[in-house]
Amino acid sequence: MADKLPSTAIVIFGVSGDLSRRYLLPALVEICQSREVKAQLNILGLSRRELRASDVLSTKAADLASRFETLQMDYTQADDYKKLKTKLKEAACEQVIFYFAVPPQAVLPIVRNLGANKMNGGKFRLLMEKPFGTDYDSAKQLIDEINQHFKESQVYRIDHYLAKEAAQNIAVFLGSNALFRDVWNSQFIEKIDIVAEEEIGVANRAEFWEQTGSLRDFVQSHLMQLAALVLMKPCPDVFDFSQVQSRRLAALRQLELADAGAAIKAQYEGYRQEAANPISKVETFVSLKLKSNDPDWQGIPITLTTGKRLKTKQTEIRVYFKKTQAAQTNLLRLLIQPKVGVELELWVKKPGYEQELQKLPLDFSYQQYFDRLPEAYEQVIIDAIRSRNNLFASSEEVLASWKILQPLLSSWDAREPMLYKPGQTAQQVIHNT
Repeated sequence: MADKLPSTAIVIFGVSGDLSRRYLLPALVEICQSREVKAQLNILGLSRRELRASDVLSTKAADLASRFETLQMDYTQADDYKKLKTKLKEAACEQVIFYFAVPPQAVLPIVRNLGANKMNGGKFRLLMEKPFGTDYDSAKQLIDEINQHFKESQVYRIDHYLAKEAAQNIAVFLGSNALFRDVWNSQFIEKIDIVAEEEIGVANRAEFWEQTGSLRDFVQSHLMQLAALVLMKPCPDVFDFSQVQSRRLAALRQLELADAGAAIKAQYEGYRQEAANPISKVETFVSLKLKSNDPDWQGIPITLTTGKRLKTKQTEIRVYFKKTQAAQTNLLRLLIQPKVGVELELWVKKPGYEQELQKLPLDFSYQQYFDRLPEAYEQVIIDAIRSRNNLFASSEEVLASWKILQPLLSSWDAREPMLYKPGQTAQQVIHNT
């Protein structure tokens, strides 16, 4: 049966930008066409220059065009927000979601003007893209300023990896399968590796990458959240999503860097030419180790690794179970992308006359059983409309992640990156550096 959602106005700041065109608007098209949900949506695209709907909507967006309007306004001018307020009164929706598809420096002026124009009551929400600061202090200042105008319950900080189907499944998978739930601790697990490899480089994002790098862009958000999902205590009811944020936070607060000096900072050959900066020290590859003070996880190394221009594109969580006297270790792989599913490596007797072992996979793939998986942006929008916050990072989670990395950040920017050749695996880069 279709899920009836409250009438919602989605206001997109920066509707003509790359993020909106490539991800947000296509996601809204899919939602409008979905039979699973009944969404009464009014979409208002805001831009600094005058736009028509046809300037930003594709020919495939017919279902969206009938409920889509544009409004020209200067985000820094308080008077322009009066036009926005009038538009929203005309729409008369039960709730309003402001989606920030704008550069980080544009966020606070918008927040201040929304607050000054009384568009910050209970029916209003903020849907915000990362980055959330560049270190602990800047994140704290950003959060404090937003809290002057909006309550924490109104702020939805997007982490697209949390919205991926495989990431959502982690808590359900571990909490509802006794085979893994009862051995999910340091007594049985040897180590955990969380790896995100990308084939592409920085492409046309060099200017952004020069300001962030892999540690701030990818490790602090995506990989740290995946680590929290894997390490958090399972919910008694696996579909009680109200507890997920607090349990992720509890897991994060137990984590710390194992050895800041041993973290690997590397940059692929050719990056400096792409960035037009021959002396750039910005990293495109990071590998670091964490440890947890949770009694269930003490002594287990947790490695986070990400890099660009590597051999393959894949994101996965690798859980290595301890060897017993005669058995080999078993590897559990939680596959996030591009393949989505679960794979368990088992040792079996190789057929034949010799006594030999062979490693074979026992696997499950979402693509094998389901025709289509919702894209992360679709899930983000639907959950924001539903007021369900488990896919979003709380302010406390953001600060906890920055706090873990702060000992590394104090010397990180000055550290010279090692160089690596494009096309290697993450393990090859680690070995060579």
